[in-house]
Amino acid sequence: MISVKKDFNKPPQKLLDSKRNELIKDALNLRNEHKFRSSVYRETTIEALETLYQYKCAYCEADTSAGAPFQVEHFRPKAKVENIPDDSEHYGYYWLAYEWSNLTLGCSRCNNAKKNHFPITGTRIAEPLASDADGLPTSEYLRLDSDILLAEQAVLLNPEIDEVEKHFYFLPNGEIKELSERGKKTIEILKLNRTRLKFWRKKLIDDFLSEMKETLEDYISQKIDISTCRYTFKKVFNKIVQQQQPDKQYSRFGFFMFTKFEIFFANQLQPKQRQVILTFFEMFRNGTL
Repeated sequence: MISVKKDFNKPPQKLLDSKRNELIKDALNLRNEHKFRSSVYRETTIEALETLYQYKCAYCEADTSAGAPFQVEHFRPKAKVENIPDDSEHYGYYWLAYEWSNLTLGCSRCNNAKKNHFPITGTRIAEPLASDADGLPTSEYLRLDSDILLAEQAVLLNPEIDEVEKHFYFLPNGEIKELSERGKKTIEILKLNRTRLKFWRKKLIDDFLSEMKETLEDYISQKIDISTCRYTFKKVFNKIVQQQQPDKQYSRFGFFMFTKFEIFFANQLQPKQRQVILTFFEMFRNGTL
């Protein structure tokens, strides 16, 4: 998960041109008995969300679009929230079903894991208590960055609002670990340590490490000279740098691969290889490789 900047003031024109206002009014009357129209909240926003998230899931950073289409996910559930037995009268955030700031891009696995879970530590808003001249909820009940909705103190991290990078770190085995209680709950709710995610994150390490080992073995055995070795490692290190770019899958994992290079790579090598690779990497960081 990485932070993204969405302009809540500029919903996609297709969404603005849709019948969403009429549907919001219907939802206000029927609550979660309203027939939610994916043709409105999904079809009018999917292209904008895919561009915003660079064809990656907002939560796990995987691009699954080649095998299954992305889903437009409601950060605050449009239907009844699960696991709030103390509040049986809460019908979910039905009035946010067509709200741009409440829509994110999710893969099916994250979306299915999240379902209608939405724990908070503040006081839950049961319904919008103020309307504008058109009979729609006022912005303070629509925008997720409003003081009223922020006061709910959502436990689940929102990549469009929170600085999510402060809540997680990664290990060389592909596992994501929490730096906060919100990070811990987000990992649990979204199942961000599911087997396939850990496999694909670790595979990045393994592929780079395999290339490094091969070059090191050739250099130490004098099959290649120092110039070829430096040239090869410069290319490998540059690819690790590029893995941090927001358009790459698991870019936050890529950040840790580079900033924690010794832990992620060097410590997995034999002592002689480790010494050589750390020397080359330090040269690369200093711009002398």
